[in-house]
Amino acid sequence: IHNNMGFLKSLGFFVVGFAVTIGTIGKVKPELFLKLPMGFIPWAMTGNIMPPYFDATPFAEDEFGTWTKDGDLLVTVGAKSGTNWMLYCTHQIRTKAKGDGVTDYTDILLDTPWVGFNQLPGQTWADIKEMMNTTVLPDGSKVKDYWDNAAFPFRIFKSHFAPPVAPVEKFRKVKFLAMARNGMDVVNSFFPFFNGHRPEFKKTWGGFPPNYPDAMACLKDFLPGGTLDFLYFGYIKDWWPFRNDPNVLLLHYSDATKDLGATVSKIAKFVGVDLSSREHAEVTRRCDIKHMKTVSDKFDYYQWAGDGSKVMCGKNGCPGVEGELIRRGGIGGGKSFFTPEMKSMWDAALESQFVDPEMRKWAAEGGAFS
Repeated sequence: IHNNMGFLKSLGFFVVGFAVTIGTIGKVKPELFLKLPMGFIPWAMTGNIMPPYFDATPFAEDEFGTWTKDGDLLVTVGAKSGTNWMLYCTHQIRTKAKGDGVTDYTDILLDTPWVGFNQLPGQTWADIKEMMNTTVLPDGSKVKDYWDNAAFPFRIFKSHFAPPVAPVEKFRKVKFLAMARNGMDVVNSFFPFFNGHRPEFKKTWGGFPPNYPDAMACLKDFLPGGTLDFLYFGYIKDWWPFRNDPNVLLLHYSDATKDLGATVSKIAKFVGVDLSSREHAEVTRRCDIKHMKTVSDKFDYYQWAGDGSKVMCGKNGCPGVEGELIRRGGIGGGKSFFTPEMKSMWDAALESQFVDPEMRKWAAEGGAFS
């Protein structure tokens, strides 16, 4: 008995010590977790932001004004709710779809940089901010000349953050374009999206994003309490109170898809760009998913501030993977993706999270809101 008690006591000290060590790493140097095959799990369990390459530091009130200026546009669309679509479309609007070689779209991380995205574990916003202004690419071009092009009437930045991280009220002269999508379609889109990341990228980030074994595993991550619930439920709940703010344009994917021409007009008015009828027609043509699929290589995410690799597999980039980020862009695909059990779980989540009936209806279908 004495020996057993001694063993249990030693085991207890070990468990406590191990827990303290894990907690310390999580607070002081969490990027060490990402060296493990499934390191994103202890990363998340110790309270670090998910996904592990997200960084909210640029949006702190005392920092936001150091890199933004009046008239800037932040495309803060919900994940898998048309982010790349809106980035490309707003770029076409600001250039009036000239296609003159000077204002052509080159890569999503160059022309419309993702602020709040670290391209290497342990990288900081201070590193990224300096590199945005000083980096010279292998072809001799300067990164700053892409995103801060003098020919642009305003700069465009990508983000997925919602208030209070996005400082809407403190910076009224910076504009925020937000957009949501039917949640079942979001989950449906995430399933192939996660699988379409390059294996090297996943390894860099401790196995994130994971390859889901089945649809249910994907759904559980997005349900309340799941690792990624904030990407949908949190996103809509946080943007909803700001839907009528003057520097916010909150769209719904369904509405934008059903009448693309009207969507182009609405965005152009929001950012202060006057389009002639000819310009409007050409911008609308380029904003269509059919055109975007012809330039899908622009959305593979070239990590100029990282190791120079791309995030996405792209067309034929990874054997056996449908790796193009620009896919179908349709509405209603989630209905066939969800089993009856999944649909029941999802409906229960909607009821618990979106208490306001108007918000719940809008989240699912779009349409005008009060």
